[in-house]
Amino acid sequence: MILKLYHNKGFTLIETLLGIMLTGIASSALLLGITQTKLNLESIRVKEKAHQELKEYTENIKSMVASGVDSFGFEPPGGVDVTLTSDSKGNPTLTGKLHREIRKSSASGTYSIFYYIHTYLIWQDKGRFFFQKNADQDNLDTLEFKSYQVRFSQ
Repeated sequence: MILKLYHNKGFTLIETLLGIMLTGIASSALLLGITQTKLNLESIRVKEKAHQELKEYTENIKSMVASGVDSFGFEPPGGVDVTLTSDSKGNPTLTGKLHREIRKSSASGTYSIFYYIHTYLIWQDKGRFFFQKNADQDNLDTLEFKSYQVRFSQ
C-alpha cells in the first residue's frame, strides 16, 4: 500500500492560532514594558518637583534665620500643602505636606547662633508600579533635608 502525502500550500488552523497567540504574547509584553516606563518617568517627575519645592521651602527658612527672624510663624497641623502634579485644568492630582523643625543649637557662641533646620516633604505614593509587593495599600514617600544655618550677632 502506498501512502500519498498531500502538500497543500498554506497554514493549518493550529499553526495560524499558534502564530496569533505568540504575536499576542509578544505585543502584550511590549505594551507592559512601555506602560511601566511611562509610570517610572512620572514617578521621577514627581520626585523632581518634590525636590524643587522642598529646596525652595528650606532656602526660605534659612534666609529668615540668617536675617534675624526669631518667630517662623505657625505651621498648620499636618504641614503646609504643596501641589506636586496637576491636570490640564490646573486641578491638583497629587499633593504633599511640607514640615519643618527648627532648633537653636547648644553649641552657639557669643558672636553667632547656630540653628538646626530639618525640613521634609511627605506625599502618597499610589503604588503606580506593576508587581509591587504592597500594591493594595498606599505608601508614603518622603524627601528630607537636614542642615545648619548660622546667624551672626550684632
